[in-house]
This record gives sequence, structure tokens and C-alpha cells, in this order.
Amino acid sequence: METSMKLRSAGLVLFAAAICYACAVRQGQAQSEPPVLAVAEIQYSDTSGEVIDQSADHYRRLREFEASLRTDLAASGRVRNVALDCPPNACSVGDIDVEELVGKAQAAGAAYLLISSFHKVSTLVQWAKFDIVDVKTRSVVFNRLVTFRGDNDTAWRHAESFIVREILDHKDR
Repeated sequence: METSMKLRSAGLVLFAAAICYACAVRQGQAQSEPPVLAVAEIQYSDTSGEVIDQSADHYRRLREFEASLRTDLAASGRVRNVALDCPPNACSVGDIDVEELVGKAQAAGAAYLLISSFHKVSTLVQWAKFDIVDVKTRSVVFNRLVTFRGDNDTAWRHAESFIVREILDHKDR
């Protein structure tokens, strides 16, 4: 009977150790997963006063910028993307207030929300504002105001690459 009791005790100890090990492994895996980021559509305004209407080109470049931003951040392996549940072309800070966007990010399972707006002020100069909001605390954890020169595909691609590097460099700090 004493041997039987020792075997049961040893079995319970091994079982408890296995559970603790499994929990530690799961916790380690959860901690190593990259944070989830939702990227809202970019708000755009053009007050340059240019004669040529470039709204179709701006719209196309905005959508390409957003898609490249999501792709490049995810390709780094340091961020995972999640989509916001919004109607198409109605998911920017110009369409929905920030609190509602944060709520949509939270509903999508995102830890962070990237919101941005561009402002074309002249033929050659555009301003771009980027904020990353911590969904849980609702506080801004990253913000950049950058300017970029030019209004062509090359200038926009260069700006997108730059902001991706800025975001990823920020995550290193």
C-alpha cells in the first residue's frame, strides 16, 4: 500500500510538472508572437491649388501606399496585420472619429491602430502625419510628421519605405 501511495504521488508530481511545462511553453509562444496592428485608410486633402485634377491618381496612390505599408510591415515578421470592419473608402480619420476607429481595431483583435493623414500643400510638398494608438490604453505610442517631395509614384513609394523603417525602428526602442 505504501508503494502504491508513492507511485500515485510520483504520478501526480509528474502530471503537475507536465502541466507547468506546457503552460510555460504556451506563454513563451504567446510572448514571441508579434503585435497585431490595424491600419486605417489614409485621409487625404489637397490644397495646392493646382489646375490639373489629380484626385484619381491620389486615390490610387493612397490605396497602394496602404497596401504596401501593410505588406512591408508584415513581411518584417515584427508586426501582424488585421483588417478593420469598415465600408470601403470610409475608414479614415476623416470618415470616422478616432474613438470609433479604436473600437473597430479592438473588435478586430488589434493591439495597435495606425491612423494617418496626408496634406498636399503645393506642387512639390506633401505633409504626412502618422500616429500609432495603443488600443488598450488609447494613448499615442508613436507619432511622426514627415514631409515628402514630389507627387508621383516614385515619391510615394519612397515615403512609404521611409515610414515603414520609422515604425520598425520605433519598435526596437
